[in-house]
Amino acid sequence: LLIIFLGLAVNTVQPRENLTWIEKGLRIAASPFQYGFKGINDSVSGFFSYFTEKEALQQENDALKKEVNQLHSQLTQMDEINMENIRLKELLNYKDATQGEYNLQLAEIIAENNNNLQHTITLNKGSNDGVVTGMTVMNHSGLIGRISAVMPESSEVMLLPDRESAVGARVWSTREVIGVVEGDGTDSSSLQMVHLPHDADIYVGDDIVTSGLDNVFPGGIHIGEVTAIEYSPNGLTKTAYLKPYVTFSRLEEVFILMNGGGGASN
Repeated sequence: LLIIFLGLAVNTVQPRENLTWIEKGLRIAASPFQYGFKGINDSVSGFFSYFTEKEALQQENDALKKEVNQLHSQLTQMDEINMENIRLKELLNYKDATQGEYNLQLAEIIAENNNNLQHTITLNKGSNDGVVTGMTVMNHSGLIGRISAVMPESSEVMLLPDRESAVGARVWSTREVIGVVEGDGTDSSSLQMVHLPHDADIYVGDDIVTSGLDNVFPGGIHIGEVTAIEYSPNGLTKTAYLKPYVTFSRLEEVFILMNGGGGASN
């Protein structure tokens, strides 16, 4: 019966103006089968279309993700270039402003070694550029350290927070309180000014600069701001803790003071 009805359904779908009552009856009887096959065909087509469209959407999604990543990378590069331009502009402005006072050579940091035992950086300037051991390293924010080793094409800088580093210092406003600023080798965001008499005229918020009396660093270079003062157990001396003006963890370019250190304070 199914085969007969299917055959009749095919034969009766052709367009004709006059149909017999038998043909009309057969078309009515075949209609459910035609609708059933149409539904099956639509379902099968929809099933395969789902996977085809899903694959196309996945490819489009992957392409959009790739484009977003590329745009993000370009924005990051633009931000880095903009930040570098700002840093270099600040450094060059400082160099121009101190041209009559300092002979500064710009250098780039190519390596760093910051751990509990040592705080050093390596610069891309060496003896071929006139760099010698003991030269002061600084930037527009303040003192960074001194050249501790020199190679023909590079040099190593001992940073101020290093446990082996120390610099003669004084209070900028009064220029009377004399002490030594040093690092404890554990934290690059904190320095301490030691060997201060218990009655030394120093307070939280004071600006500390190099004294120039150690014949290593020239005087007047900014070091940091006093954040706390602590008296020794015997009460005879006290220690001032400083927040350095230089952010040692973010150094990228620095100045080498080519006309040496030492001498009278500014």
